[in-house]
Amino acid sequence: MSSSYDYLFKVVVLGEGAVGKTAIVTRFSHGFFRTDYKTTIGSQFAVKNINIPEEGYNELVVKLQIWDVAGQSRFQILRPMYYRGSNGGLLVYDVSRRRTFMLLEEWLEELHKAIQKEIPLVLVANKTDLPDIVVEPSEGREFADAHGMPYIESSAKTGEGIVDIFAQLGEILVDRRQKGER
Repeated sequence: MSSSYDYLFKVVVLGEGAVGKTAIVTRFSHGFFRTDYKTTIGSQFAVKNINIPEEGYNELVVKLQIWDVAGQSRFQILRPMYYRGSNGGLLVYDVSRRRTFMLLEEWLEELHKAIQKEIPLVLVANKTDLPDIVVEPSEGREFADAHGMPYIESSAKTGEGIVDIFAQLGEILVDRRQKGER
């Protein structure tokens, strides 16, 4: 991986435990899926460069520092330190577990309280490969629209939507930086 890049962004991945945050980050950064993930303690960290198309024939190289934050409530006291300095993030829920969707507002509150500003987020409806979906796509889209964020369905297991999640967030972050927003 080249050390040359046009932009560097810190991205935080948040949501309840076992929604697939680590699986999403692993699929994106390393290209594979495992079935035996362990509970994240504090946070895990990955780095990956992506290419963002620019007008004309150029592409920008964007380095993403991805912080996968522990979702279990016992780690709540640690999470704010991992949020600080984030430029953007992923808000992830499991489409087969309604509770993970119902708690999204609490995750937003925790993030905003810790960093004291709004950052671009992508709402990720994960585990769409599962047969027992209980949160309808329309509910996810409605939540995303109400909070001004894109909505993307994904399956870390199959890889569906994984690249799109980070590409879309990367484009938003580059656009904001080019407009002088922090």
